[in-house]
Amino acid sequence: MVSLSKDLQVSQPTVTTIGNTFVSIENYLSIITYETDIIKIKTKLKTIKINGDKLLLKYICDGEIGIKGVIYSIEYVD
Repeated sequence: MVSLSKDLQVSQPTVTTIGNTFVSIENYLSIITYETDIIKIKTKLKTIKINGDKLLLKYICDGEIGIKGVIYSIEYVD
């Protein structure tokens, strides 16, 4: 097993989008709001708000969450 030094480990939230139909968020803490048009995800630094249509949780893994649907905007809010 390869170990990474502390300075190479990412503990901040990482948001990856694929087009306007999929978003992946790594290093999240919890789901605050889950509706078909808005999802709010709490991270260590800020809350990530995703606005869209027909939003659904595609998967939830240890430290990562995938959201599918038509994504209109992604915002960082306090």
